[in-house]
Amino acid sequence: MTLLAVAVAGVGALSLLNLVFTLGVVRRLREHSERLANTGGPVTAPSDPLVAPVGGQVGAFSAAGTGGPVTDVDLADGTLVAFFSPSCRPCQEKLPGFVAHAADHPDARVRLLAVVVGDAEESRPMLDALAPVVPTVHEELDGPVGAAFAVRAFPASVRVGRTVDGRLLVTETGVWPRAAVAVAS
Repeated sequence: MTLLAVAVAGVGALSLLNLVFTLGVVRRLREHSERLANTGGPVTAPSDPLVAPVGGQVGAFSAAGTGGPVTDVDLADGTLVAFFSPSCRPCQEKLPGFVAHAADHPDARVRLLAVVVGDAEESRPMLDALAPVVPTVHEELDGPVGAAFAVRAFPASVRVGRTVDGRLLVTETGVWPRAAVAVAS
């Protein structure tokens, strides 16, 4: 009888251990599935200090865009906002990939906004590259859009989302289309 109890306890312990390993494998498979699902999507990075933090509220703004005025109210849920500066070398490297991504995904145009910050003359090449494929705003340093997103360095990017009460929040930072990352690498 004791031998049978020991055998049952051993089988129970092995079953419990098997369950723990199985749950670990399922968790890892979910993580990999999410990564595979995002291979064609944007590359995200953890929250960074270049812009307002994830969960931070975006301030109200109004700026002149290439297609007309742009305000915080105009940004749809999930819009990717990218900030470039002509004096920033990484911005120069990311720009072609960002433009290529926008050109390859014209349906995503409503969920993209590019902001070029700097001197008007120096910003002209960036504006000329961006404006045909993505709504673009040009502003000086500490302009209304940059101030609303608390931009402190370039390049910077954020994805925004709307709460049920209509507030605009930063949902991700350091988000770049895969094409922009590939060109910059």
